[in-house]
Amino acid sequence: MRVKMSIWLAAAITVVLFCGCQNTVNTVRPAEPVMRPQTIEGKKVYTDAFLNSRLKFESIIKSEQPDGLLKVQITAVNVRVGPLDQFWSWFYWDNPYKISYRFTWLDRNGMEVSTPASTWIPVVVIPGDVVRFSAISPNSGCKDFILSVREIIEE
Repeated sequence: MRVKMSIWLAAAITVVLFCGCQNTVNTVRPAEPVMRPQTIEGKKVYTDAFLNSRLKFESIIKSEQPDGLLKVQITAVNVRVGPLDQFWSWFYWDNPYKISYRFTWLDRNGMEVSTPASTWIPVVVIPGDVVRFSAISPNSGCKDFILSVREIIEE
């Protein structure tokens, strides 16, 4: 009798944990959007396996403003959804997921344009959430960019 009671209690606790860990974001958007952004191809270099398994980069949009400044927006989705992923995120205390990003601006020759605005910006990402990293170049001489994203590790 005690064994059966222990099994039922363990099963009930497991169900509660899995249900409680499902803190995700649902989204809705138009099936036929009116916007027609100028998308560009991206080259991704992953050095962090955990970050690679959490964020999926979907699109890169850029536009040149009338004053010659370059505006970019990179869209990513936190793909860590589902009970098992949620459990591991909860177990490692990384739900919601915390990251930071920064843009590095490059001139026409590929040289870095040093700006005081090149700082790391923290972002909290909920499972299933869409994140948009956006920035405007500091001057009209900036013609390209690099987005760096890293995990925030709290001690």
